[in-house]
Amino acid sequence: MFVIIMAGGSGTRFWPASRAHYPKQFLNITSDRSMLAETIARAERFTPLDHIGVVVGSVHAELTNQQIGAQPVKVLIEPFGRNTAACIGLAALHVKQWGGLDEPIIILPADHFIADVATFTATLQAAAETARNGSVVTLGIQPTRPETGYGYIHTGAAQGATNGLPYFQVERFVEKPNYETAVGYLAGGDYFWNSGIFIFTARTILQEIEICLPKLYAGLLEIELAIGSPAYDTVVERVYGRLESISIDYGVMERTQKPIYVFKADFGWSDVGSWQALYELRASEYDAQGNLLLGDTLVSDAHNNLVFSSTDRKVALLGVAGLVVVDTPDAVMIAPLDRSQDVKVFPEMLKAK
Repeated sequence: MFVIIMAGGSGTRFWPASRAHYPKQFLNITSDRSMLAETIARAERFTPLDHIGVVVGSVHAELTNQQIGAQPVKVLIEPFGRNTAACIGLAALHVKQWGGLDEPIIILPADHFIADVATFTATLQAAAETARNGSVVTLGIQPTRPETGYGYIHTGAAQGATNGLPYFQVERFVEKPNYETAVGYLAGGDYFWNSGIFIFTARTILQEIEICLPKLYAGLLEIELAIGSPAYDTVVERVYGRLESISIDYGVMERTQKPIYVFKADFGWSDVGSWQALYELRASEYDAQGNLLLGDTLVSDAHNNLVFSSTDRKVALLGVAGLVVVDTPDAVMIAPLDRSQDVKVFPEMLKAK
């Protein structure tokens, strides 16, 4: 099988530690390795390193190569961001060229956290086997709260089992709901979070793109003819500029007539969407006062705070609670921890200036 890691990102939700030129997947925020490095390490559990590809924007190509180092992981460069349908289509073309036309491809975002890697691996291995016959497969995450920031998958009846794990018919993909609707989804038991993880063969997804997104497919055909030639980079840049920018969810998953199957998963998943989410994920590292201190910090009578520092400065907290303090070489950000979703306002303000 092959693994394609999507490593795009704008760097707004973890400002000021993440920036447009250094988004969160390149940060060491969930461990002492970057999120991209963690994703590659997880993928290596079920496929060789030379069967792993990372799709990245040109602005992050050098940084990606630095983080990969000598590993035989392939790097595919998008000259412009055109959302996930174009990203996955480009990757499928290359997997086809690598001899993997009918091998399962596992599509993984680069910036997810997985707590139970063994269950994650077993679930993806079962999903990959299910996809070998031309099926489109995804993973639905067992919801733990009425989350309004995620899309959902409405599941139907069981369709079979692979490696002892049952899979179910996808009835529909649902966009981010309001709170009352999310409460109903949680109570109903047949709605799961959309993980953004998909499994299919290159043949299957290219056929589905041809049917559902014919203009995008026409552009991909132009690119395919140039793979391996000196003109490849020029052709990709020319074609990408006119490709439709649409997600694989909107473009294919919500339009295809092919049945889609979902494996229900519960392996400690998070898309680590905010500083608060990071604080909650690393609960085992709290000090006695509930502080998560990722940097050189002094604390006196301070509780339930998050400090993230990438400088040599000492951060001191006195008599405060529920704050996030992010200290970087050129910016310091302080906010209530439960307002950390709102930090994206600062990149917007800077851009406006």
